[in-house]
Amino acid sequence: MVFTKNIIFIVLMLLILSSAGCNVEENSEENNQEDKETPGVIEEMESGLLEIMQQADLIPVIEMDEEDQADRDAETGEQEGDEQEGAEEVDEPTFEETILGEVLKREIETESQEQELPEDTEEIWDNIKITITELHDQWNELEPLLVRENVSGDQISDFEEDLDSLTVFSTEQNRFAVLTAANRLTGHLANFMVPFAENPVSKIYELKFHLRTILLQAAANNYEEARGILADMKEQRESLTYALEKEDAEELDISLNNLQGALDKQNPGLVNIKAAIVMEKLVQVIEKLE
Repeated sequence: MVFTKNIIFIVLMLLILSSAGCNVEENSEENNQEDKETPGVIEEMESGLLEIMQQADLIPVIEMDEEDQADRDAETGEQEGDEQEGAEEVDEPTFEETILGEVLKREIETESQEQELPEDTEEIWDNIKITITELHDQWNELEPLLVRENVSGDQISDFEEDLDSLTVFSTEQNRFAVLTAANRLTGHLANFMVPFAENPVSKIYELKFHLRTILLQAAANNYEEARGILADMKEQRESLTYALEKEDAEELDISLNNLQGALDKQNPGLVNIKAAIVMEKLVQVIEKLE
């Protein structure tokens, strides 16, 4: 009888120790997930892509200024034109002259100092190519981290394909294709954030990607496609209700509805302004969540 009781006691102790060990292991895994941070290289790459889009978006503005300068030189004579050239400055571009200008301005509001506009389009393309080279170096740093987190090979291949496309488009100086490819890469980066943190921030970055896509579709006169993307944005916003403060959720919904009205009117300038308001709200939400 005593022998039997001892066996029962030993079995119970083993079960308790085993259970405790499992709990420690589970808690350790949870803590590891909570301790994970989004690699800084992802944010650096997104910043570089936004810079590329901002630069490419300025090309029509700079081209108009170059044409105006040529006209002034023809009217006043080459010598007077040379004297005036140093004094002339490019006016700050308006939302009517760019596709993403006002949206990017509000998205990159952390760098509040005045941006010095490029002197000519060649300077823009040189800047873009330099930034793309940096992106390739940063990708070599990021890719092994993604492999370690079991990110699918298809996702990695899609990013590499779009990065290669961006490189080719910049060489061809295809402005709209550069804008589109750079924006697609920001969408990939939003997905790459997911394994590193259990929070809704990656979804907000994805919404920013969709918002820029709407502007690009509107610029190409694809309003039906733009409205479809906005409908998806609204659905994704609904899934984030749990993570947003009530006031933020309401203001974001209002701004999205106002963008819907602008798309219905098919007015590019109005769409740009309403999209900029949505972007400003998304940036505020990210600041709170982070």
